[in-house]
Amino acid sequence: MRKTKKIANKVFSGSVFSVQKDNPGGVASGLKTENQRDSASYKGKGLMFGAGSATVAKAKNNRKLKTSSGFTFVELVVALGIGAMVIAVSIMAYGTINSQGTSRRQLNVNIGINNAFAFYGWTDPQTAVSEAPSFAATAMANSLRDQFLGDISSASAVVCLARNLPNVNTLRPTNLAIPTNMDVRTLVSPDNFRTNLIDPSGAVYINFNASTNTVNGATVAMNSTVYMLYAAANSTNVTVDAIYEADWVAVTNAPVGVYASVRRYVGTNMTGYYHVFYPNATRNPTNRPAAAFFNISSATNGDSRYRKAENRPFYFVWWPDPSQRDLNSTYPTETTNAANARSDYMLNSGGTSYFFAVPAFPAL
Repeated sequence: MRKTKKIANKVFSGSVFSVQKDNPGGVASGLKTENQRDSASYKGKGLMFGAGSATVAKAKNNRKLKTSSGFTFVELVVALGIGAMVIAVSIMAYGTINSQGTSRRQLNVNIGINNAFAFYGWTDPQTAVSEAPSFAATAMANSLRDQFLGDISSASAVVCLARNLPNVNTLRPTNLAIPTNMDVRTLVSPDNFRTNLIDPSGAVYINFNASTNTVNGATVAMNSTVYMLYAAANSTNVTVDAIYEADWVAVTNAPVGVYASVRRYVGTNMTGYYHVFYPNATRNPTNRPAAAFFNISSATNGDSRYRKAENRPFYFVWWPDPSQRDLNSTYPTETTNAANARSDYMLNSGGTSYFFAVPAFPAL
């Protein structure tokens, strides 16, 4: 009997029905509920299933790596073909750009001490300049052209004068005194402006068309100056807001050629410029820098072919073009006749793209 009781106590106090101190509900830790047993069973199955899935996935990945580890032959052929096309196009583009001379030399050109000082205020006649054609010089020319057009649009009057080297322009005033009892509107023709306002002595400028001693027409001078005039606060003065000068200099020291320069001044201060050098070039004397169309009443003092726009006189102005290889045009010549003025300046047509039709009175 005692032996049986001991066995029972051992069973009840053992792992089967022993109550843990931390279990206030009195649940026996030795027993598992049905849900706990099912959960453990499922977990076991899940572990077994997961291990099998990992093995299958690994095998599939190995097969994918084996089939996609490189390019196919067709893909390689296509890639090589595209690469060859890109290289061929690049070579052709480089050859085209190189043949057009977009990358030109920088040269040290001797333009003479007088020209260097009068143009830029430099004391060294050697000038570093790009050889034509030059995209850098063209960009500078475009900028100066835009400024030129802006100055024209806001000017009260514009006057273009003609000059020859070695007569460099030293007449860069900011104000001009108007002669007593004289209407400034009568002084904007080239000859009247020259003799009455800016250069009465003729030290710098010449008669606009010196070949026929006329005050209109296409000038035979090689260089030009354009004055932008504005109405002053009083009637005794006229304001000179800006001055543009265009010069072509024949360079006889090596390297020989033609040095071309266009500059903008406000008074004596240069505010912008561009220049370019045409190696081994000579300028055709018929490459005119400007032409004046004024209706002159006297037949002996004006070219009838340029008697145009009686109430709206204007100028043609040409600047050197840095994008051109040469100064001279290849356009066919025209026969000179009394009715056609184009034969005087036709060689400018193909030699430059910097051409301006400038009204003498922009505000009208």
